[in-house]
Amino acid sequence: MPVTHLRKVIANAMRYSKQHSAHVTHVDEADVTDLMDHYRRAKPVIEERTGVRFTVLPFFIKALVATLKKYPIFNASVDEERQEILFKKYYNIGIAVDTPEGLIVPVIRNADRKDMVDIAAEVADKAQRARDRPLTLDGLKGGTCTITNIGPLGGVFATPIINQPEIAIV
Repeated sequence: MPVTHLRKVIANAMRYSKQHSAHVTHVDEADVTDLMDHYRRAKPVIEERTGVRFTVLPFFIKALVATLKKYPIFNASVDEERQEILFKKYYNIGIAVDTPEGLIVPVIRNADRKDMVDIAAEVADKAQRARDRPLTLDGLKGGTCTITNIGPLGGVFATPIINQPEIAIV
């Protein structure tokens, strides 16, 4: 299979990230039994009321935003030229989407200002547009931290590559 232009761009971005950022993996456990019980009860109600496919991802996005507010160093980027760390005052969360062309990371802008149903609708829309390819370049820029999910691949944990110029990926 020939390597597509998009795959080349993704590979070059990943190579750049590995060469310019210290990649560290930390694994921890959390008991989310109560969260999953709540989700299972809320999902059919929310979907019936709103028509939006509701997944657990909005819970993780909201938890990530709360964490970024508590630890702002992870909601930052490095300006190599000026040798400065730029702390972001906004929370634009990238979501890694697996597509036939490779991983694409659409951005949920101002996630701190949206409720979970709005986030769920936007995630579904942007993920589908990433797969179908009508997502514009503007929809992929400006992320401050990214969430990825190895669940569909299986395994216990992975070491994802940071989406530059972000400082962290969860």
